[in-house]
Amino acid sequence: MNQLDVYYRALSEWRALTTQNRECNTFRKFVAEAGTENDKMQITRVVCTIEEDWISEIEKGLEYVEKAIKEERQFIYSNGEVMPIEKVKHVSTESVRHLARHSNLIGKVEEGEDFVPDKLYTVERLNDYAVYENRFLYMLLCYLRDFITLRYNKILDLTNKYDGVLRFNKEVTLAKQKITYSVDLHDERPDDKYLREHNSAKAVIDRIDIILKTVISFLGTPLMESAAKTPMLKPPITKTNVLKMDNNFKGAVALYDYIISYTKPGYIAEEQKVDFAPFRADFADELSEACAMLSFLMYSNGLGMKQMLKESFEEEEHRREIEAMNKRAEKLEMLRRKIKNSGESPEEYIFEMEKQIKSLESENARIDVLLKEIDAMQEEKEKLDGQINELKGEVERITRENNESEARHSREIEAITEDMNKRIHENLTKYEAEAQALEKECNERLESSNAEMREMREQCRLDVAAAREERRAAEFKYEKLFADHEKLSEEKILCEARLKGLRAQQGLMTEEDDFTERESFGELEKEFEAFERFYNSQWSKTKKKIRKSILNLDNLTGRKRRK
Repeated sequence: MNQLDVYYRALSEWRALTTQNRECNTFRKFVAEAGTENDKMQITRVVCTIEEDWISEIEKGLEYVEKAIKEERQFIYSNGEVMPIEKVKHVSTESVRHLARHSNLIGKVEEGEDFVPDKLYTVERLNDYAVYENRFLYMLLCYLRDFITLRYNKILDLTNKYDGVLRFNKEVTLAKQKITYSVDLHDERPDDKYLREHNSAKAVIDRIDIILKTVISFLGTPLMESAAKTPMLKPPITKTNVLKMDNNFKGAVALYDYIISYTKPGYIAEEQKVDFAPFRADFADELSEACAMLSFLMYSNGLGMKQMLKESFEEEEHRREIEAMNKRAEKLEMLRRKIKNSGESPEEYIFEMEKQIKSLESENARIDVLLKEIDAMQEEKEKLDGQINELKGEVERITRENNESEARHSREIEAITEDMNKRIHENLTKYEAEAQALEKECNERLESSNAEMREMREQCRLDVAAAREERRAAEFKYEKLFADHEKLSEEKILCEARLKGLRAQQGLMTEEDDFTERESFGELEKEFEAFERFYNSQWSKTKKKIRKSILNLDNLTGRKRRK
């Protein structure tokens, strides 16, 4: 039982008692009819008409976005490195080709034994999902989430808000009582449950809620979580070939163009005010009950009458109990006469009456249970009907998408299988020929290089020493260039910070100069740190000059004094 049900039940029981008393009826009548010209009750509601064009466009565009996410576009890149032979985990054809071109990686070779290289070239292939198209999808979903949330929350705030005002002044003069009564009540409920359930636009609001949850679920996919780790794109977007040619991404780009060009609020809100003046007779009578209760509370508490009223209440309850006992005694006497007239024994008569009462009670209980089951089944039926309609639409959409996906995937699998078989056959033929040629070349080179191996090793040693010298020189040059680059970068950042500071000082900053985005604020923070370092260095130099000037001044002063 909720709060409204409790208040209604309490008011009904209260009214049932006061209506039976003549003085209470007279008091309520005088209060209800007094000062009706000051009565005012106004209820304010907002009726929101939602434009469905943007909802339909987003629903249509999300189908393309979902298909684009399922494509899971990725970039595969290779990372090659020469490693010691004991750390090599797998050998590929690239490893054999690299070894054939770099014989210096081969260690000593004993006649009649297989040669084992000291180092070997290995290739590692990595997958990267942070391609431009996936980053575009992430940016689009973030824009959609903000676009829908802004309108969804505003519509809920408008349509579910209850605003009621009640004002009236009463001055009642009775034979032995005079009451002046004034009420100024303002009741606001931002998210009212009754208005939420009885909203005229509830069906459209539910559609918006489903769209918002769909967008949030897309953002939670592993692909989008991977794209979220990269810097977000900023408009304008670059129309890559995939965004231009792929049908799913074309639909996503069309949805992006639509939402960034949509400037309307997407709904029309109309405020409706309903005035209840003068009050209805039943409502005025109910308000008089509140006036009577407040008067009673002030009077009883002000004069300390609670104990007296409690004793009077207990006496009345005792009188009612005695009256009820007398009525039960009269009923028992009547029952005794009926038993005597029936000719049956009291036990048999009571036994038959108890059987009849039990049968009636069981029948009533069964009827109550059936009525409750009927009500529950009716509510469940209404819920199930709504869910069935939603599921039918969802099943049709999923079936249609599955059929399209199966057909497309079948075609793609057939094409990929045929292409892979063809490429495998070509590569096998090619690699067998290359392997034979490489094996023959390696054997020839090994046979010819046995006599020259020592000279080559000595030459390699000299070359390695020279290369190390060149590497040290290159590293020294790189460190110098890197230091110069860091200094130039620091000066550039400082110049940009100074330029922004001068623009801000001269009032040249505009609304387009927004540094609240993550990347922009990061650049601003770097500029601030560069300026702080520059300020500290200049302050250090300034302090030295100040000390020097003070020391020079002291020396000059001392000389003058000596003179």
